[in-house]
Amino acid sequence: NGKGAGADEPLTEAEALDRTDHALQLLAALSGLGQENMNRVAGWPFFDMGRRVERGVVTCRFARNFAGDDATVDDLDVLIDLVDSQISYRSRYVVGFALAPVRDIVTLDPYNPRSVAFQVARLAEHLAAQPSLRADGLLEKPQRLVTSLAADMTTMEATDLDAASILALEQRIMQLSEAIAARYFLHGPGAARPEKLTGLA
Repeated sequence: NGKGAGADEPLTEAEALDRTDHALQLLAALSGLGQENMNRVAGWPFFDMGRRVERGVVTCRFARNFAGDDATVDDLDVLIDLVDSQISYRSRYVVGFALAPVRDIVTLDPYNPRSVAFQVARLAEHLAAQPSLRADGLLEKPQRLVTSLAADMTTMEATDLDAASILALEQRIMQLSEAIAARYFLHGPGAARPEKLTGLA
C-alpha cells in the first residue's frame, strides 16, 4: 500500500530503496533475536539450517537478477545493498563495483557472512553434528550433498560464474533442503530409520 500513490502505481527509486531498507532492518532484528535469544536445544540447528538455506537461495536469485552479464554499476550497487555486503565488499576491494568481484563477494567469499558459500559452510557444520542412521559409517545423503557443494564452491572462480552456474548453485541448495527434510522430518512408514548391522561377525 503505497503512500500517496495508487496500489498499482510503480514505486519511485527512492520509495523502493526506502522499503528495502525498512525490510532489511526488520530481518536484521529477527535474525538477531534468533541468534542471541533462542536456546541452543536440539531444534535450534534446524532453525538455523532453514535460515541458511533461505538466505543461500535468495542470494542466488538476487545475483541472477542483478549480476547478469549485462549488469550496470547501479545493478551491482543494488545487489550489494540487498545482501547487506557493502562493508565486506569495500574492505576487500578498493576499486568500484565490477561484475566479477561482486559475484565473488556475494557467492564464493567464505568470510562474508552473507555469501552463499558462508551459508553452505554453516549447513555442513550443522549436518556434521547430527547423529547418523547408517551402520557402515558412510555419509548420509544430506552430508554427501553439502560436502560436494562446499568442495565445488571452494574451487570455483568468480570469473567463471554466470547466470546459469548461479542457478545451478541455487538448485543444489534446494536439493539439499529437500534431502534434509526427507532425512529428519519425514514421518510415517517411509521415515528414515537406523540400519541394522548384517553380515559376518
